[in-house]
Amino acid sequence: MIPEAQSQSRSSLLTATLMRFGFARIASRSVPAAIVLVAWLILRSMRNRSAASMQNEAFVTGYSLATVCLLLMLLGLRKRWVGAPLGPLAIWQRSHHYLGVFCVGAYGLHAGMITTGWFESALAILFWAIAVSGIVGWYVNRTSPRLLRAAGAQVLRQDIPERTTLVATQAYELALESAGNNHSAALADHYRNRLSRYFATGRGWLYRLSPSGSHRRRLLSELENVDRYLGDEGRTLRRKMSQLVQSKDDLDFQSAIQNRMRFWASAHAWLLGSFLVFAVVHVVVAHRFTSAW
Repeated sequence: MIPEAQSQSRSSLLTATLMRFGFARIASRSVPAAIVLVAWLILRSMRNRSAASMQNEAFVTGYSLATVCLLLMLLGLRKRWVGAPLGPLAIWQRSHHYLGVFCVGAYGLHAGMITTGWFESALAILFWAIAVSGIVGWYVNRTSPRLLRAAGAQVLRQDIPERTTLVATQAYELALESAGNNHSAALADHYRNRLSRYFATGRGWLYRLSPSGSHRRRLLSELENVDRYLGDEGRTLRRKMSQLVQSKDDLDFQSAIQNRMRFWASAHAWLLGSFLVFAVVHVVVAHRFTSAW
């Protein structure tokens, strides 16, 4: 009975642990979402009260929207203050995501889904561009770490050009070595015809937008086909050349992923800054036309 009791105790402990972690994970997502929903309901109630009291309800939602936009910009400042004791960056990012959701709701209360006038339409286009870039940036940041791990040891973005030049130099020296041997001359010819441009230049915009391993697989397959024209020494050099092709592709892949993350973060920040500039002009014009100033 004692072993059976211990087994049941361990099972109960495991179940309790899983439930506790599962609850914590659900709570970490549901509580902020509930806060966002309550804040949106409060804002809607304030707007309705302003409308009922014959006040301009657009000011309530408009200033709330502007305040949230300013809060959203704090994430960019937090990223620049790396050493400041301001709490974990992950919490800031999660808060930024939930504020972004609230911002969309506040914008819907303020401007609605359809706008009229060229200036208001420009504001609407900017806002929805911010929302789309934020969603895409969230997806890119969520998937990029897994992709970078799949490409081997991560290299800092500023070190990638130097590493790429080193790999290209090694490939060139390997081609020179193979050219001086009758048993490996075919490898030198293949390098000149198919690989020299690959090692010497970067990848195209389509690869940077959506990097894949199709070109790498094609180059490696072509290299393996050269084996029939090589001797034992030539095949050894060919295997080294294949490793360099893979190293170059890994560096190109890491460069594409890291630059993609940087691009979406910069685009999102610039769009948000542009929106705030337009919003300031919008506030001034709104007050002028309502004689609030």
